[in-house]
Amino acid sequence: MAFRIIIHSKNRNMKNYSKLAWFGVALALFVVVLGAFVRLSDAGLGCPDWPGCYGQAAWPSESSEIAQANMAFPERTVEPHKAWKEMVHRYFAGTLGLIVLGLFIWAFIRRKDMAITLPLVLGFVIVFQAALGMWTVTLQLKPVIVMAHLMGGMLTLSLLCWLALSTSNKIKPYRYGGHVKQWMVTFALLLIVIQIMLGGWTSSNYAALSCVGFPLCNGQVWPDMNFSEAFILWRGLGVNYEFGVLDAPSRVAIQMTHRIGFVILSLYLIWLSTRLMKNRELMPLGLTVLILLSIQVALGISNVVFNLPLVVATAHNGVAALLLLSMVTLLYKTRKSS
Repeated sequence: MAFRIIIHSKNRNMKNYSKLAWFGVALALFVVVLGAFVRLSDAGLGCPDWPGCYGQAAWPSESSEIAQANMAFPERTVEPHKAWKEMVHRYFAGTLGLIVLGLFIWAFIRRKDMAITLPLVLGFVIVFQAALGMWTVTLQLKPVIVMAHLMGGMLTLSLLCWLALSTSNKIKPYRYGGHVKQWMVTFALLLIVIQIMLGGWTSSNYAALSCVGFPLCNGQVWPDMNFSEAFILWRGLGVNYEFGVLDAPSRVAIQMTHRIGFVILSLYLIWLSTRLMKNRELMPLGLTVLILLSIQVALGISNVVFNLPLVVATAHNGVAALLLLSMVTLLYKTRKSS
């Protein structure tokens, strides 16, 4: 009887831990989408300092607070409609950090029954992500830092998803290895990561609208492009990158690379989905990937045709994150098939 009680207690503890991990996944997804909303609404420098906002824990909202903030930061006058977006994002990111800390402490206390390596790695990633958030502000939206901050958010999301999957008893490894091998999924995951990086580079260099029209770019199949300047990662310090510093041909080169990358990714995901659909166990994931891919294509085209609506552009980032999660889930499912 005592043995059964111990086993029941362990199972209940793991179930509760899994619930917290899945809550972390949902919150991380929200933080990623919220970060995209902040970036795309040009509120990345809504607060010129870090971790506060104009020296405050919140953001200046009263006329007296705004006047005082403008005196303290004359180089950047207060724009309340931008400041609150940036601070709300920081609040939720801070809450996510506390969730990750809780997951680590919980695993450490129960280390005889639970692995602590992944929660520990997540903790280091969160700390580095906070540093990237600070550098995003202090280095004035330097594109390589903004892109790294985006990828840090995606990495946090992916690791939390893996942790949640590994603590969920209902999610079992894929039993038959004939249709889908792990290397196929790994390659798809790599393509998605590269495409998200290109999307981050496009956004951080304000190149999303450098091509007018679709499928042509500015009425041409192959417009004038400057690849030599488009992908320089480091341009020194002291440059304000808000609204971009690249010329038109460089931005076109970035946008076209992003488009070509998406064509390659789409073709591969369609092929992979046909493999997934051949197996009853993996069919739901195959359908999910196809649906998300279709939505992403529609959102990408809408961004160009309708001049980058904020809601559509933010959703484009969110669906990219969901595609990443679907591939992380598939990688977990196929981890023993190769």
